[in-house]
Amino acid sequence: MKLWVHQKSFSGEELLVNPKEFKDIKVGDILEIYHEDDDQSHLLLQVNTLKSVELPQKGKDTKGTKDEGNRLLTTSSANHIISIDQSIASLFQLRAYKDVRVKTVQVQDVALDLVELLFKDQYISRSDMWRLGKSLIGNCLYIQKKIVFSGIRAQVMGLWSRGEKVSCGAVTQETRVTFRTSTAMTYIFIQMSAEMWEFDTCGDLYMEKAVDGFMTELFNMWKKQNTNSELTIVLFSRVYYEATSIDEFPASMQTSVHIDYQGRIYQDFYRVVVLNERRDDWLPLLVTIKQLMMTYKEDVQNSLPQDDVPKGAISKAGQGNVLEAINLSLNVFDNHYVNRNFDRTGQVVVLISPGAGVFEVGKTLADITRLRMIDYGIGSDLVCLAEQPPHPVPLFIYTDANDNTKTTSDRFQYDIPQWLNYSFYLSRSQKQRQCSSTQSSFRPRCILPEQKVVENTNQLRKVSFPKLETDLLPQCLSNITEQYTSDGELDERDTDEEESQYNGYDSKVFSYGNKRNNYHETSSNPFFPSTLKTKLTADIKRWTHTFPRGITGETQQLHHKYLIYNYSGHELCSLSEMSTSSSDSSLCTDFGEEFLLFLEDTPSRAHLSRNNLKRSTACAWGITGEQAWTPYLQSGVDWKSLTSTACFPITTDYYPERWMLEAEYEEAPYNLDGCSLIEDYEDESLVKATLSNVLQELVSQRLIQDFQLVVIPQSKLMSLAHLGTSKIPLVTDQSKMEYVLSYGNTFHKISLKLDRYNVEVVKYNARNEIPTSRLAYSYQLWGVKKNQYEAVKTRVYHKPVQNDKWNLRDNYICIGKDADKEGFELHETLKFWRSRFVLLPSAASVLKKLCEQGNSTETHFDVFEERTAAQKIQLIEGFLKFMEGLNRKKKSQQTLSAKQPLQRVPSDNSSITGTPMRRISRTSGTTTPTTPQPALSITASAITNALSNLASGRKEMSSTPCSPTTPDFKDLGLMSPRSQIIMGMRDNSTGLTFLNGDNKGLPPDCFVSCDAIQWLQKTMTTQITHMHAIRLMQDMLDDGLIHSLSIDGPGTRKFLYGYYLYCIVQETNSSATTKSPWVSEHKHLYGLQDIQSTYFEVACCHPEQEEERNNNKQTSPNASGDSEFDLVEAEEKLLSPPRIVLGTCNSQVYKSQVMEIDSTKSDRVEWCHVGYHGNYHPDNAFEMELQWLTSTPSLLLDIITNWNRRAASCGFHFIPYLIDPFGFCKDISDPFRSALFIHLNLPTDVQECCQDGKLHNA
Repeated sequence: MKLWVHQKSFSGEELLVNPKEFKDIKVGDILEIYHEDDDQSHLLLQVNTLKSVELPQKGKDTKGTKDEGNRLLTTSSANHIISIDQSIASLFQLRAYKDVRVKTVQVQDVALDLVELLFKDQYISRSDMWRLGKSLIGNCLYIQKKIVFSGIRAQVMGLWSRGEKVSCGAVTQETRVTFRTSTAMTYIFIQMSAEMWEFDTCGDLYMEKAVDGFMTELFNMWKKQNTNSELTIVLFSRVYYEATSIDEFPASMQTSVHIDYQGRIYQDFYRVVVLNERRDDWLPLLVTIKQLMMTYKEDVQNSLPQDDVPKGAISKAGQGNVLEAINLSLNVFDNHYVNRNFDRTGQVVVLISPGAGVFEVGKTLADITRLRMIDYGIGSDLVCLAEQPPHPVPLFIYTDANDNTKTTSDRFQYDIPQWLNYSFYLSRSQKQRQCSSTQSSFRPRCILPEQKVVENTNQLRKVSFPKLETDLLPQCLSNITEQYTSDGELDERDTDEEESQYNGYDSKVFSYGNKRNNYHETSSNPFFPSTLKTKLTADIKRWTHTFPRGITGETQQLHHKYLIYNYSGHELCSLSEMSTSSSDSSLCTDFGEEFLLFLEDTPSRAHLSRNNLKRSTACAWGITGEQAWTPYLQSGVDWKSLTSTACFPITTDYYPERWMLEAEYEEAPYNLDGCSLIEDYEDESLVKATLSNVLQELVSQRLIQDFQLVVIPQSKLMSLAHLGTSKIPLVTDQSKMEYVLSYGNTFHKISLKLDRYNVEVVKYNARNEIPTSRLAYSYQLWGVKKNQYEAVKTRVYHKPVQNDKWNLRDNYICIGKDADKEGFELHETLKFWRSRFVLLPSAASVLKKLCEQGNSTETHFDVFEERTAAQKIQLIEGFLKFMEGLNRKKKSQQTLSAKQPLQRVPSDNSSITGTPMRRISRTSGTTTPTTPQPALSITASAITNALSNLASGRKEMSSTPCSPTTPDFKDLGLMSPRSQIIMGMRDNSTGLTFLNGDNKGLPPDCFVSCDAIQWLQKTMTTQITHMHAIRLMQDMLDDGLIHSLSIDGPGTRKFLYGYYLYCIVQETNSSATTKSPWVSEHKHLYGLQDIQSTYFEVACCHPEQEEERNNNKQTSPNASGDSEFDLVEAEEKLLSPPRIVLGTCNSQVYKSQVMEIDSTKSDRVEWCHVGYHGNYHPDNAFEMELQWLTSTPSLLLDIITNWNRRAASCGFHFIPYLIDPFGFCKDISDPFRSALFIHLNLPTDVQECCQDGKLHNA
């Protein structure tokens, strides 16, 4: 069969087949396409359509398309071919118009074990990852395939099947889907320990090895792979002082120094190079980093007070502040839901150390770090520049400073942090030495201590190496010492018996499988490989599903390679070098009996599984918990993790045993009743669909809080089910609509009970949960744009998800968008996502002035000028135009009868599964209001003109009677009857522009307050000011002719200028008006309770109002004023410049409402909360804050992008804004962000007042 290719412009399908030729093929089948003479060109594609495709015409009667060889494909020949997309054919090297073999394959034969998806420049929540993974089930994937789902864009990065990397395959229920991001929030810490100024075994300076070697390669890979991470680089170190007491330090330093377990006094230093920056090319920054590293010692020394400071020295790598640096970055990562960015996903800590991965740490701080790293799902990479030691690393040495009665050996405990992914970097000289012959190369695994040389008068004699301390030896050898003669020879008093005692002790200590000593009972002993096993827990298996499985079945990391002896070449080589497979996989091959015997001797997790041992132990080394450490293991650099950060996996395969649940856990069940849905839906299928959607959302809420789905293969689950119900583990069973999720020592089981119409939630909480400590930490920080170190304090503690708040969260999800009406609010304990933005006036002219100053060091920022009244009015007009786009409502020139009463609008009580409300856009083609003339009260001339108009009007009415149905609205004035002004608003030709009456939730004759003020200023025969129009509308509000659509708030009592919605109210009898009390009593009949939570209503401060307020203060500062100015004072008090409020506040200064997301763009019902300032002042920034729990970030980004475009067209900038910009709240502030002090050019008298402390309100 001939193969044809087509362009995307011809068809968007990847595969086109002729159903007449493939009669047995149906939609959903997977076809294998390949050339018989090329085994590397196998391609799997899925049949998505069997419809016949009409080929484009060429000429008059010919239909066809062209292949790559520019040959015409006619209709007759097209019926006998198979066509694939041209880009796919090029990727798999399939040649067009060549013979190919096509056959149908079964899904289980091409099933994938692991799928790696890569995305960039977007934020994807864990809930979206789960939904995206479910949408791929049953689909066929290939390398570099692009996937789009609910605005999410991803690309297939890697595919694995049966321990081998493949180029295509099918996704099944048991396929693990992992996500990697090339736009992560990355913190790179460079440890400036004493080794940085030393040389390695090849003569390379560690400082140059870090910058010219590792970082240069890393940044080159970022540039090659288009990695666009948000990067922060910090140099850090610890300085030990030669002091015995803190009193020896100046008072300014005593609060920032610490004491270690040996009584040594130290201080930690951090130098921030870049903070949260993005660049296309990071290579030019290496010059700056190298300059800072060369002057690092001098900068630390110069930052200290010159007098009365003890001498200090930078510590070694093993005694450095590694965990402290990691926890400072975790203070930023654990607040990832605050100041949420929409163009990055993932968090990773990269630690570059000149040491070998052995650190002395405090156990309390290590426990806090472990919980934070595991529970938060933070990625970590430790890059060591030294030689790899002959024991497992990374290695923590715990010190117990409180118990001084213990011996030196008992005071140390060892632990291997499994949450820390480590790598060893080899420089170019080291690689060259490694590739040379084994006879001329020697790679030391440790650095021997220097020999002491004692100068003698006669000769130079060498003294032996420092011997082991006597307290480290057992009692039987404590009295045995080696005696040297004056010539350095061993004394003959050493007997064979003593030597046998030494040999016996050595064989006892270094024997394989020896029992651990007493001080190793609770920790791992890296010097005994047989003890590198630990109890299997959920924490160990948190990252297992990120990595592929090897040939032996265990999950492993590819940068850890086993070096084995190659009998054919008589040299050491890695597994990948011995691979005979033709694919690019180095994991699925036959290595012979020698290697299999070697694997049998290793404590592999998979080896234990193959022998059907109890699943109670795991490897104590490695982030996977399954890959075993052996002396033959050689670690390289995990470049994949450094260039494409792995996101925290969605699933895990750890589940507790039934006996463990009964003994160590307690149950806390509760039900979410859905019986009320039966009354809302007549169809039972809709009720079940609604409950199913609620179940899915409850699972999503736990996933975004770093829970993981507990899953095992379906075959294993069925085999355990045959053994009895007591053997069924606590795992997810989608066939029964049961989901099990884990978070640390907490498990949640969520199941749907269709027979009872409810959702059952069971929480399994650990009985003996040990609370973690809170540690205070002080350090010296040199921030960005600073010229010295400064003392900073912070707190380090673990903030887990509060397990007692899930009932509140679940009920919030069940109630849906109406949760705020039921009294549910987004509390801080729920850890909801939020992003704050500010609306600022466009400052193009100001930026031009700043650019004209150039890059001078004396740049002045006093280029802003005070705005005039006309400029403020222009800003208000632009802001009102922005609010129109925000509310997306249409205005229509509609005319209703004056006798038409207010129609009843049904209340919107739809459930969370109902169709989201569609907003109707409102046109912005309004005319510009005239420039008002400020006045304090009605002038005498205005009263005279109004009286003359009234007299002339009465004269005309007496001479020429006017029909009540056709009144004359050309002579409306301040003294005109209010009912006549209302009728003028309803006029067809010259009336007020109303909002569309068919908008959901809006009664007829609705208008915006700013439009009413503008209409009065244009319609009145006498020119009236802004304040005159407000007083006139206030009179109508008091008389009940109009009323606000908000139930509570200032708009119901006072007429507010801005974007506030009002409605005309009039009874059937036009001669009688309805008072506002009647409106308040019957407002519930019209469904107006949803207006306040649906529309953005903001009051604006007009320049006339501000001027009148200032004049009032000058004329009568202590008087309350007469009744004429009561309204103005109350309104101006409300419209004063708003204060900045942190968080959500229900006051009128900061308002909140629920906004629904368009359901056509998502597969679920979504909504979010929008907090915003209730007042707009031209001299202040206008804040808006998005808060959400059930929204897709990509859809929120579309909304924000539209708001940004609207703001730009209205003369504003819509920019993100920190919730705590000045770092007042230490729990959410960035510990590496230092506030900048801006020198103000103040007058001399003001400066003197500030210095004397007399200016309190500066």
